[in-house]
Amino acid sequence: MYRDRRRERIWKISAFSAAILFAAVILWIDIATGLWQEVVILSGLVAGIVMFLLTILVFDRIAERATARRWAPVNRLALSEFLHELADDEDSEISRGLVVPRSFDSFDPHSDQHTCLDQLHQLREKVVTERTILSDSLSRWAEFINSTGDNDEILLHIADIALTLDEIRDGTLEVEESPNDASLIRELNLVIEKCNETFASLAEEIRVRLAILAEEHKTQRA
Repeated sequence: MYRDRRRERIWKISAFSAAILFAAVILWIDIATGLWQEVVILSGLVAGIVMFLLTILVFDRIAERATARRWAPVNRLALSEFLHELADDEDSEISRGLVVPRSFDSFDPHSDQHTCLDQLHQLREKVVTERTILSDSLSRWAEFINSTGDNDEILLHIADIALTLDEIRDGTLEVEESPNDASLIRELNLVIEKCNETFASLAEEIRVRLAILAEEHKTQRA
């Protein structure tokens, strides 16, 4: 995450520097040779390119930062709501920075047939519950957090969770049809482990993002 942001920041700085250099070269050519006064069409194209670069690298960035500052409190509220939905209420102390995400229990193939069927049923019920929680949160906040702030990584983690929930449901159905197939059971437990890791990644990403927003808020008020 941090490496991607650092790479993006380096790219933006490089692009901005290149745009400034490009504009400086154009001004130098104009002052030294008067070329743009002689080639009207070409000068118009160059002026359009300079304005385009200024718009995407300067003006849009200024507007984006102003929007992010204006909606920062609501952005923090949206992310906090997502974090509360992900956290295990019994083990987490969110106000103190302790976030324990909810998780799925692995399937135990050594239980009797009745217990195994009950486990599979409980897994499917939990998939439905988690999907409902995720859908409710997304319906309230997804469009907002997608349009304000740097929340792309969070939305990608949410999409990953939705996919792994579907994989868990499909895996339980396959194991129910072939309860003695060790490869299907192993595959189901791998998907459950993957889903738990994705929950943890999302919770950590939101926690870090909230900490960054809180630090930015303190800096602005100082």
